[in-house]
Amino acid sequence: MGLQLLMAGYAAAVLTVTIAARFVWLFALTPLGNLLRGGEQPPSRRQVTLLGWAGMRGVVSMAAAYAIPPEVPERDRAMLLFLTFTTVIGTLLIQGTTFPALIRRLRVSSDQEEYEDRLAAAAAQQTALEEGLAELDRLLAGRDEPDEIEKQVIDQLREKAWRRSMSAWERLGGGSGQDGAETPSALYRRLRREMLQAERRVFVRLRDERHIEDEVLRDLMAQLDLEEAMLER
Repeated sequence: MGLQLLMAGYAAAVLTVTIAARFVWLFALTPLGNLLRGGEQPPSRRQVTLLGWAGMRGVVSMAAAYAIPPEVPERDRAMLLFLTFTTVIGTLLIQGTTFPALIRRLRVSSDQEEYEDRLAAAAAQQTALEEGLAELDRLLAGRDEPDEIEKQVIDQLREKAWRRSMSAWERLGGGSGQDGAETPSALYRRLRREMLQAERRVFVRLRDERHIEDEVLRDLMAQLDLEEAMLER
């Protein structure tokens, strides 16, 4: 029991040092890398933290451990293999399983620059469309009441401007535009989900009334579940 505790202590110590050494190395070299990059934007502390936590060990570490020369005493070889194995398993279980949660917690995105460009483009398009609608109002000011056909043309112009504005904000991945209005895609998903719930209730009612069998109900429900899953994507 004492030997097992000692081995576990060695494994925990090596794992801790391995993880900590990567952070020390990255944070120590980041300032030097910033100098070498010149005018490029340096990585943030969040990005460096994420890189540090990404230092999981795997097959290469095990291969290096097995490549130990045979001249090394068998006891030492066994100890090195054990510590390598526990380090690999430890990093995969601890760092690997928590990596997605860390990304969400730090809110780090590799597409941050692209997102900012899309945000600027959406804001610019919103401003231009507002000016276009204002110009439309100026053109219509002082004119006689439009007839039915002219009203349809004007409504189409306004709707097209609104759709263009919403599509610009949709590319940002959100469900609403700059003014909080629901985007067409978000509206479609919300209404379609409500329709799917109504369809499910009908299928269950028809099964309860013995118009369809349980097997048929499962097939129909699976089709609705698939469509709902696609909506979530």
